[in-house]
Amino acid sequence: MTVSKSLKPVSIAILVMIALQVISALAFLGFFVIDVGGLTSRPTSYDTREIIQIVAALGLTLSVIINAFFLRKILRRASAMEFGLMAARGAFHDLIEMEFDKWALSPAEREVALFAIKGCSNLEIAQMTGKSEGTVKSQTNAVFRKAGFSGRVQLVSHFVDELIGAEPGTAVGAAPAPRAAPDPAPARQRPELPAASFVPPDRSLPE
Repeated sequence: MTVSKSLKPVSIAILVMIALQVISALAFLGFFVIDVGGLTSRPTSYDTREIIQIVAALGLTLSVIINAFFLRKILRRASAMEFGLMAARGAFHDLIEMEFDKWALSPAEREVALFAIKGCSNLEIAQMTGKSEGTVKSQTNAVFRKAGFSGRVQLVSHFVDELIGAEPGTAVGAAPAPRAAPDPAPARQRPELPAASFVPPDRSLPE
């Protein structure tokens, strides 16, 4: 929603720029066709021609300035996105290395696990590493055993969950489980005061 709102002014500005360029080009082209083809019996006055040409030239100049502005903005945004992507790749690589260290994988198992995360099959891993398919299968099984996963799907989903910040086993886009409301504090009870012993006064008459 926020992205669409931010792109709306840019889209409107681009449309205005295109319309300005089209109008300016049509003005120049119209005068050229009229002059060459002799479509009017009465020639256009010099003042009118100059005014229209000046307006068209200003329109083209303004469109060039707008083009340069948006081109610079697009290049900056592309550079920022590329930098963010490089940072994300570096963070993901660090995450993979941290998990491999935690699982105590050997260098050969790290290589096989990395190819498995990329979606390569055992046959493809064997062809790229020069190992036999049986060796690759044995090493991938060792990776799954050390990591506590049942297969390749759990291995990949583990890193996907870590990357998007979701809890393992949670579907992407699913709403988080509601937290339990804290128990209300028990109502304070007023301490009971001891009952005072009431001794009725001695109302007997003196003798």
